[in-house]
Amino acid sequence: MFVAFAGGGAKALIHLGALRALEAKGVDFRGLSGTSAGALVATLKASGFSADELLNPLDKSSVISRLGEIRPSIKQAKHLFGRWGWWKVWLFRTAMPMLPTILCVSLVSVALTLILVGALLAWGRIYLAAAIFAALIICLCCVVTSLLSGLARSREFSEALGILLQQRMFPSEPGRVVRMGDFGRDGRPILKIVSANLTTGKMELFSPERTPNVPVADAVAASISLPIIFEPLIIDDNLHMDGGIVSNLPAWSFDEERELDPDAITLAIEIQTATERRILNRLNWLGAFIKTGLFGSSELNLRAAGQAERLELSTSLNLLEFDLSVDRAIKEVLDAETAATAKLDKWLFQTPETYAEACRFTKGLVDDVIEAALDQRNPKVRVAIAIPDVGHTRSLRLRYSTGYEGHHDERMLIPIDGTVAGQAWKTGDSWFELAPLSPEFSLTAPEHRLRRKALRSDLKWVLCIPISIGDGPVRFVVQIDGGRDLPEDETVGTMITSIETDVKEFFGMLADRFKEMEE
Repeated sequence: MFVAFAGGGAKALIHLGALRALEAKGVDFRGLSGTSAGALVATLKASGFSADELLNPLDKSSVISRLGEIRPSIKQAKHLFGRWGWWKVWLFRTAMPMLPTILCVSLVSVALTLILVGALLAWGRIYLAAAIFAALIICLCCVVTSLLSGLARSREFSEALGILLQQRMFPSEPGRVVRMGDFGRDGRPILKIVSANLTTGKMELFSPERTPNVPVADAVAASISLPIIFEPLIIDDNLHMDGGIVSNLPAWSFDEERELDPDAITLAIEIQTATERRILNRLNWLGAFIKTGLFGSSELNLRAAGQAERLELSTSLNLLEFDLSVDRAIKEVLDAETAATAKLDKWLFQTPETYAEACRFTKGLVDDVIEAALDQRNPKVRVAIAIPDVGHTRSLRLRYSTGYEGHHDERMLIPIDGTVAGQAWKTGDSWFELAPLSPEFSLTAPEHRLRRKALRSDLKWVLCIPISIGDGPVRFVVQIDGGRDLPEDETVGTMITSIETDVKEFFGMLADRFKEMEE
């Protein structure tokens, strides 16, 4: 499995709950990617740390204590910002809800100061006016410079992280710098980290192939450099900031690996803040703007090749709530583990097995009907469930199937227009076609040339049955095809009607289960 962790500041703590659930399922981590705080979680997991080592609910130990052994100044999560950095971040966090008021007061204060300077000049108090004006300029420059350069420094944290990674991965080589190229080899999973490269104006993907010599701790520090909060980080003369600016949930980063292994699954772990919908106006939009910019592209980031699932976990934590108590941190992690376990059971285990079992049962049912009607003991029947991928409206995926061993169209994405399954999907009626298929179902368009090559070469007939739940719309299509000729007489019509009736009755019995899985 390939796992992508979204950024989210302190909210990324709940990723540990997802890790606990995945570890309990015995998941094989082939690759991990992340942005911002998600990059830190991905890095620690890829380097060999378990969820319990990152935060143990029993003895309350955590990776923070390990960092503290390296840098005694790091005693709590808030100390990752540096000695004075946290207090500046805390003041900024406290002031954020009052930002419109602060801006108004600041503008009024500047205006009043300028009026005073003008009055002093009119009265001939030139030196006093100059002093007040200079003080105003100095104050404004200090505020702007402090915000632009970042309230906190990440250097002490990144140095401690680098040592921690070396101690875990290369304990016999003190002083060794752990680099991106150290992952994806010697049994370690691939690691990929996203940042925003402001120098090039592009997204930066740190990976073993692209940036093998970049220190991992530097890549993490670049990815977590949230504007205003952390200072921008320079790597190889390029200025980097928080990866959430360009891609907060990098599920796409393993597209190539999953194209090479179609059985691999990508799990994108997304963070949802458990807050009520706010009423916005022209004055209080800034906070929503920042949140949307960082977290609003999750659907786009999940547009990954192959099998991909999004695991949404909710938290009441705020972006900068790094001063939470250990007890509350443990509660957030355990709550996330409970939610993740339930969703993983459904999506990664119950749902695939339910659909696969339904395909196997349907194949047995069709085999029995054909044998009884035509005395064909090996009709070479295949069964697949055609269902849309997330966000797709013009295609169906043969996502679950049986009998496709040795065929190239397993899990193929097929267009709705120009296929028998698509016709059943659009009309809501069962559709039966004998080979050779009519031109309207033969994928004759130039863009389908590769699909035509992948189609079953010994196809003799295809039957597509749309399945609805209750009176709702079509949820998926059961596609059944065979590799043995059928006689062109009334026997076939009776047989097809029997298959359609039995299949709809069978899937009707599973309607409640399918509805529960979809919800």
